[in-house]
Amino acid sequence: MNDIGIEVTLKEWLYNAGIVGFVNIVGKENINVVDNSTISFSKEVLHGFENKYFEYFIDTYEKLLPWYKIISYESEIIRFENNDFDTFDEKNLEQLNTYIKDIVKKYIKSNSYKAAYPLMKNETDLLDLEKKLKTIPTPKKSETFSDKKAVIVDEVKERFSILKNIITCCKSQDGRRYLAGKNVIYNQIKNGWDGVCFLNPQTKEKDMYVDFKNHFVTPTEEYIDEEDTKRKYHCFVCDRSIKNLNLDLSFLNQTGFDTSRKSSHVWNFTNDVGICPICRLIYSCAPAGFTYVYNQGLFVNDSTTIENLLRVNDNIKMSTLQQNDTSVRTVNTYYALTKAIQEQFSGKMKFELADIQIVRYENESYRFNVLSRLTLSVLNQSKEAIIKLLNTGFREGNTNFNLYELVMKKLFNNENLFTSIHKLIIYKLSNVSNLYYNIGHVNHMLEINTNFLREVGRMEGLVKEEVRKANQFGYYFRKAYKDKGSDNKLSGISYKLLNALKTNNINMFMDVLLNCYSYLKKQVPELFLQVFTNDETFKTIGYAFVAGIIDNSIKNEEGRE
Repeated sequence: MNDIGIEVTLKEWLYNAGIVGFVNIVGKENINVVDNSTISFSKEVLHGFENKYFEYFIDTYEKLLPWYKIISYESEIIRFENNDFDTFDEKNLEQLNTYIKDIVKKYIKSNSYKAAYPLMKNETDLLDLEKKLKTIPTPKKSETFSDKKAVIVDEVKERFSILKNIITCCKSQDGRRYLAGKNVIYNQIKNGWDGVCFLNPQTKEKDMYVDFKNHFVTPTEEYIDEEDTKRKYHCFVCDRSIKNLNLDLSFLNQTGFDTSRKSSHVWNFTNDVGICPICRLIYSCAPAGFTYVYNQGLFVNDSTTIENLLRVNDNIKMSTLQQNDTSVRTVNTYYALTKAIQEQFSGKMKFELADIQIVRYENESYRFNVLSRLTLSVLNQSKEAIIKLLNTGFREGNTNFNLYELVMKKLFNNENLFTSIHKLIIYKLSNVSNLYYNIGHVNHMLEINTNFLREVGRMEGLVKEEVRKANQFGYYFRKAYKDKGSDNKLSGISYKLLNALKTNNINMFMDVLLNCYSYLKKQVPELFLQVFTNDETFKTIGYAFVAGIIDNSIKNEEGRE
């Protein structure tokens, strides 16, 4: 081995995430693409790697860190001081108190920050400032804010003086290096590995930069330099020669295991799972290969080529973090994935690629899906309908559900949407509270589901326009009942139709339909003959019809008229 070209090759998903993370950390300009599945780098790239490692996480996730929440209030302080507090009102006082209580005091006295203070050269005693920092009492019910404003502003000025010292210390070079560094350890890095280095509670080295270098970087540099004549084992991952099996995969979350305690996990109870320092360094970079936002992570293992792997994950990272910057109500990793897919697999490319593995990190565990050509085609056909579901959802108990995420999960698992569509229509019909969608969004889901069923070959005869007609027939059905003064019967009819759809009972559905159209003295639309084609066509037409019955919005009425 020489220091001119240290090669690493794509393997399984976690190692590939480590390769993407390594490239993100050192920069694409410092690696060479040997072929479609291999990159190489020189030993010089490892100089100062521990600094590059933390800088990548801090730079990438800066605006999501508690450290940034502390320093970002500086602009508010400057704004109020510049206008001599003329615009400071009761709402601003409430926001200031929340900032002091829930952000500054909470994080400044946290154990992770306390551990960082001895490493900082700044002489400011943040813990002493935190003790002096108090919230400001709000006016009593018998008082108005205007009456107390002069007194309140004096107290605000005093708090601002303390806060400016705290913010200055946090914004300093050491403040960013160590306080923001502590944040990324527990918010991002810990998602990928744990229990060793600075994530080992018994570590003797207090400086996480030095600890990372000693644990991962220095062993790699020494391994590259040493002679391999006395190595009798081979790396479990890359097959390079190694002296012993002391390094293993036990530090990886949900993947590795302690070989000294669980010998039953290996063949014949004899451990052969040892890795070289190079692979260990690559695995430590896996968190940098994922995109993490609010306890969710995403990595696309498009291992067809190195370039595709880097490109699609870079697109996901930009889409996700841009989404956060633009203050979308819910940061949705599925949205970032879909947007990246549309950019990555546009045109002919989407038809050339094989199935792609999607790895999601949720609730401290990994979940896997395969993004097939079928799914790519459905996403491409339904991109306009899917995007309209982004900020829609409903609440069940204490849990919020996003329709965009719900639909994407179903598609990635190759499941149809009938169960979700049924639930959403029932909720609307029953006037359930905490619903953040309308029947128009249900119609978008029907369109997506139709595209999906057509791709899997279950509904070749039915076209999108016929689904829209079924929805319109439902609207005119409702209008006819209203004209007869019998609109009070519509709820009961809808429940009967939905029950027939849920139990897949075509005869019951048609009986109800024939009786209702006989009552209206109207002919049953010829479209309903298609319900006898197959179960999927029956449910699609049926749900579109019922959705039209309960959709009585003015917008739809004007459009149809």
